[in-house]
Amino acid sequence: MDFQGQQGGQQSGGRACFSCGATTHQARDCPNRGAAKCYNCGNEGHMSRDCPEGPKDTKTCYRCGQAGHISRDCPSSGGAPGGGQSGAECYKCGEVGHIARNCPKSSYNNSYGGSSGGYGSYGGAAKTCYSCGGVGHMSRDCVNGSKCYNCGETGHFSRDCPKASTSGEKICYKCQQPGHIQADCPNN
Repeated sequence: MDFQGQQGGQQSGGRACFSCGATTHQARDCPNRGAAKCYNCGNEGHMSRDCPEGPKDTKTCYRCGQAGHISRDCPSSGGAPGGGQSGAECYKCGEVGHIARNCPKSSYNNSYGGSSGGYGSYGGAAKTCYSCGGVGHMSRDCVNGSKCYNCGETGHFSRDCPKASTSGEKICYKCQQPGHIQADCPNN
């Protein structure tokens, strides 16, 4: 079964194998997949983390294979907008022409797979903000005030919490009772 929930030789939702381009399978199942290729030295038979030549300062472009630049700066990409070549396919919306981090359809109000901001697409759970405790956005996108991890109130961080216990005992973020943390809260 592939990541779209389809079986057998069916097409994988119009998405192509990143190794050979066929739409009948994913790269991990590619029958044409060759030996591992090192992105550090360009030789086959090992991966860059195991490269006997050690890490190089000059990286090789994944797109054209030339040294001296990386794929986002590749001169043979045609200068396509959206952080990728014009044929790049977005993992989030499936459209061609941009990559996932620049997906115009993954915004705060429009999400895929039950998450917002494009985080955890394809069925991931909705994200909880660690700043305000709200669901649907992450802390770095929070428009609300900071929320203390210790007492749950806004306006200060836990290191500055006036309710910090002298014994160093943890206070639950959910119920604000001492003696346990949110993961062990009896009110869950």
